[in-house]
Amino acid sequence: MEFCVENINLVVILPFLMSLILAGNALTMSKIDKKPVFVLSLCISIVCAIFSFFAMLYSIKTSIATESNFLWLSNDSVNFYLGTLIDKTSGIFLCIASVLNIAAQIYAYNKLGNNYSYNRLLFYQNLFIFGLSGIFIASNILQSYMFCEVLGIASYLLITFDFSNKTESKAAIKSFIFNRIGDLTLLFCVLTILYYSVTYNQVWDSSNLAFSNMMQVAETINSLMSEPLFVGFCSVLIFVVLMKFMHAFIYLTFVSKLNSPEARVILFQNTLIFLSGLFLLFRFTPFFVNLGGSWIWTILIIVFLFMFIGMMNKIFIPVCRIFGWFEKYVVDTFLNFVELVIRFLSFMCCRFQKAGVQAYIIYSFAGILFILIFILLFYIAVSNIGV
Repeated sequence: MEFCVENINLVVILPFLMSLILAGNALTMSKIDKKPVFVLSLCISIVCAIFSFFAMLYSIKTSIATESNFLWLSNDSVNFYLGTLIDKTSGIFLCIASVLNIAAQIYAYNKLGNNYSYNRLLFYQNLFIFGLSGIFIASNILQSYMFCEVLGIASYLLITFDFSNKTESKAAIKSFIFNRIGDLTLLFCVLTILYYSVTYNQVWDSSNLAFSNMMQVAETINSLMSEPLFVGFCSVLIFVVLMKFMHAFIYLTFVSKLNSPEARVILFQNTLIFLSGLFLLFRFTPFFVNLGGSWIWTILIIVFLFMFIGMMNKIFIPVCRIFGWFEKYVVDTFLNFVELVIRFLSFMCCRFQKAGVQAYIIYSFAGILFILIFILLFYIAVSNIGV
């Protein structure tokens, strides 16, 4: 069990390597068949599930949080660490995610194994579990944010698996918006903690963002902020969690009939994002404990945030329609005109190749006429500039 805990980063590395294999397979001329690729991906998922299971047993049995960090970037006052953290929470979430990922891959192969785009779907699935597992074993908030970005990309690609489906395209746009709002608010929280850590403690160490030190971080931020400011900060944290919960079920709101296997696979895979929201809720619990009796203000701030997003959405949609009108009536008209000119020139070139001396003389005079018109326009432009 200790071996699994010490090498728990394999649950992130192996899916990432599988994604690289699938991406390389798509670029090669002699592609590997779907069945061997699926078997390899399934074996990797089973290995990750075994590591997750024994890591969960070890953390429950010993009640010890195992953390490992290595210095990635450093200067005089700022140190950026990457690492892993395995405790009861991360072990349980890793185990659940790995088991559900195996089930999703088996179901997808049984239903979509004959689909010509199956390898692309398998690539999205491995990228998805890479981001999700990275969130669960991340040792600090900034690292979790980075993996949230990967998870959002994988979710977007899964929803747009069928490019021709307009419903899925709309769901992907909504998914992108929810993901951007949730991740940007999470980044705001990370930068706020860093600001108070660097400004008041004059150092940015792994403990300033570490999940294992989250109780002390919450108490420090609470002592440095005024009460209204701390309530607003915690409200943003809860808002991040809610956006993750809502993002998990975006696809369900757009698909009324889940009759196709693709829709079921995508829905099942995207609902796993619910686990990331629940996980962040557990990680940020020390902040919510420090709120005390200020929950009523937190609820009001969250309601205000959702109202603000609704207002921005009302403004955003008309602006998009204006750009859509511009694209439809201005850009498309210009492109159609250019296309007609190109077709005309192509037709003239073909006629020139097939015609005789008479056509050659006519086209020569036409060319000279165009040159004279260009010189005249150039002369007029230079004269006006000179004046």
